[in-house]
Amino acid sequence: MTSFSRLPHATQLDRLEEHTRAALTQHYGLDGAAARMEVQQYEDNAVWRVTPPGQKSYVARLSVRDGRPAHQQRSEMRWLESLAASRTVAVPEPVTTTGGHYVVPLEVPGHDEPSTLALLHWLPGTAEPPYRQPGVAEQMGSTTAYLHEHAATVPLPEFDRPVWDAETILLKGHALTDPAAREQLGAEGTDALRKVAESITPALHEGGPEDRGRIHGDLHRENMIALPGGGIGVIDFDDCGTGHYLLDIATVLSSVHRIARKEPGAYQKFARDYLAGYTQVRPLPADFARLLEPYLLLRDVFILNFVTTAAPVNAGVASWGPARIAGIVAHMQAYVEGDSYPGAFAPT
Repeated sequence: MTSFSRLPHATQLDRLEEHTRAALTQHYGLDGAAARMEVQQYEDNAVWRVTPPGQKSYVARLSVRDGRPAHQQRSEMRWLESLAASRTVAVPEPVTTTGGHYVVPLEVPGHDEPSTLALLHWLPGTAEPPYRQPGVAEQMGSTTAYLHEHAATVPLPEFDRPVWDAETILLKGHALTDPAAREQLGAEGTDALRKVAESITPALHEGGPEDRGRIHGDLHRENMIALPGGGIGVIDFDDCGTGHYLLDIATVLSSVHRIARKEPGAYQKFARDYLAGYTQVRPLPADFARLLEPYLLLRDVFILNFVTTAAPVNAGVASWGPARIAGIVAHMQAYVEGDSYPGAFAPT
């Protein structure tokens, strides 16, 4: 049998869909064969919108490459359940199997990594909220703050997820430690990343327990949803973990800066309004103005880790990954030479 990793991208996806359909029938009591399955993405996870005949939609997430172990996925689902019950943040609610389990192991022939399936209710709305519309930036900020307020006030004693800090992302991250990743960065890019690590690591160690807790971990604009009735929801908690709340804030700001930077003043207005929405719910983390820039850099290191890992094995990431690496490396080189990092600004 041909190794799964050597199959064309489209063939991999077809095979994964076939096994997911069977699992929907076997473990969830749904009509997997007749369900409409619409691909949302296929990177580390294969994700579909699943709509069985005559039913509302679900989202099926099949983790097939370097996925979180089942016990960590269960922690993710428990947080989602708790958030949904709080009614402060709209999130996809988990669906358990007919046996009451959050996660289903799947065997994919020819694939040498464990695969697991999770099913959630589809959160209706539109990805990438229209941040220029009046009130939307503030809503994005207040939603982020409610997410962090829940983390700070609602204990989940068995929450077992990655720790997103300087050691995990930067010092021990794939981009700095794996020779294949360093080859993708190139000698100058690797040198810039090492200088960045030396520069920002002390700042990333600052802050007390009140500045850290459960975070989304990948809270870019495409993981925020404009809800049909107004307001903002949050999806894709696959990278959730514990860390400094500034990492989530920097991720939102960075993702909007990428599309707003060419319009004079647009990003600064968004950032001010977003932070105003956040502070209506809870205070910003201590020393926000000084620490934002290091966390913008940490966010881009997170992206470098993902791209350098996924691009060699995933054709989709390989199509856009090298250009993204080159852009981040250029920004880091400019930062090392004394420029401000993209997205950094002085709040007023």
